[in-house]
Amino acid sequence: MIIKKIENDFISAKTKSGIYPFKLDICLYIVDGLLIDAGSGAILKKTRSLIKGNKINSVALTHVHEDHTGAAAWIKESLQVPVYLHRHSIAEASMKSSIPLYRWLVWRNRDAFTADPMPEFIETDKYRFDVINAPGHHQDHVVFHEKSRGWLFSGDLYVSRRQAVAFKDENIGDAIVSIQKILELDFDTIFCGHSGIQKKGKEKLRSKLDYFLTLQEKVRALEKEGLESREIDRRLFPKKNLWTVLSGGEWSSLNMVKTI
Repeated sequence: MIIKKIENDFISAKTKSGIYPFKLDICLYIVDGLLIDAGSGAILKKTRSLIKGNKINSVALTHVHEDHTGAAAWIKESLQVPVYLHRHSIAEASMKSSIPLYRWLVWRNRDAFTADPMPEFIETDKYRFDVINAPGHHQDHVVFHEKSRGWLFSGDLYVSRRQAVAFKDENIGDAIVSIQKILELDFDTIFCGHSGIQKKGKEKLRSKLDYFLTLQEKVRALEKEGLESREIDRRLFPKKNLWTVLSGGEWSSLNMVKTI
């Protein structure tokens, strides 16, 4: 786990989750006693070590996916601090996850935990984080905005400027609307749940929006020609992503086409 000190009261941690060749980056942030996201079950030992070395007063989860909630049950039981999650995801969090094999190889399941309803904002001794709904990657996805510092903790809203695959429950149309809304905020640096710290974050997020809007135009044009979703997908994404093959299509470009 690579740990970086951003400020005296702010650290980031980045590590790989999964077994070779099923490995993806995961990033955690501790800001003035607030842990933002809780990693995956596959990195639980590393997350425990990180937490034991830092004072945690509360936890804020961007969404309920297993790569962001892996340590939530342990934190709730061991530290007995609030673990905030979108209220519509609390019921799902109360049950142990059951995920497809390809996701298990990368992240593992997460244990059931009792989440606390996400407030409108979270205050620490030094900072205020406004909680903003940003559905798309997940219907109950949120981001955290620290306006005075120009910080955006984006969960999985950004990840990269271009996206090649989407989960079956992901909605790119919703993501477009969310990004448009978030771009109206005042921020410069994005703290992403996977790609880490992104300087010129607003510029990069705008670039992702442009990519989605261009893709949307292409999909609609081909739809007007009478093409169905699978044929549009073959036209726009002729080479299949490895994750599409491994997931049996659950994580695919077709899901992007269908929801855009």
